[in-house]
Amino acid sequence: MPNPTPHLPLLRRFAALAAIVLLSGCLTIEEHYTFKEDGSGTMEYVLDMSEVGEMLDNMKGLSDGGDGGSTSDMGEQAKQLKGVEGIKRVKFKEEKKGYVQRISFRFQDVAALNRALNVLMPDSTGVQQEFFHWEGNTLVRTNNRHAEEIGNDMAGGPTASDTSGIAEMLKSMKYKYSFRFAKEVASVEQADGVTRESPQPNQVELATDWSVIMKDPKALDLRISVGK
Repeated sequence: MPNPTPHLPLLRRFAALAAIVLLSGCLTIEEHYTFKEDGSGTMEYVLDMSEVGEMLDNMKGLSDGGDGGSTSDMGEQAKQLKGVEGIKRVKFKEEKKGYVQRISFRFQDVAALNRALNVLMPDSTGVQQEFFHWEGNTLVRTNNRHAEEIGNDMAGGPTASDTSGIAEMLKSMKYKYSFRFAKEVASVEQADGVTRESPQPNQVELATDWSVIMKDPKALDLRISVGK
């Protein structure tokens, strides 16, 4: 049975507010990875809606009983991750009344990482996605429809007219990656509209927004080659 896209209860409350007020910097999703030479590593997934949290709390009828922005979606995902083979030290943390949520864990190898990401970022197809694989010394990322479906939901569905307000809202929604490797990064291939920084020779930081993702659902795919 297809898995529903997670985070939607909180995101839909935001969408109702965004229809009234044009927001800036309203939503950021982050993925932070470290990869060791033996193939193991760590991952942190962050959902940050802190900039819109106060507005949501103040909008009459949009809060869930006035108890702030917390939603149990990611807490439930953290519980599921504890049962995933090859995943250890799962931690879940809420900040700013639940409008910032973090899940972190250690993975044994990319196969275990993929199993975990299918818990964190399923799409409506319910198909198990191979998010990461190694081609020699090149790490390849291939995404499912998770981010695209979030964009569709926020914009009112795939058939909604693309008004200037919706376009600006999508631009305000950010997606960020960061990667740290045991060896220096040799090259990076990313889609148009994705920016890249290299704070250290063994690090890569990538960022884009949902206006790019909605135009090109493969915008989050990438290839990173590291030194042998």
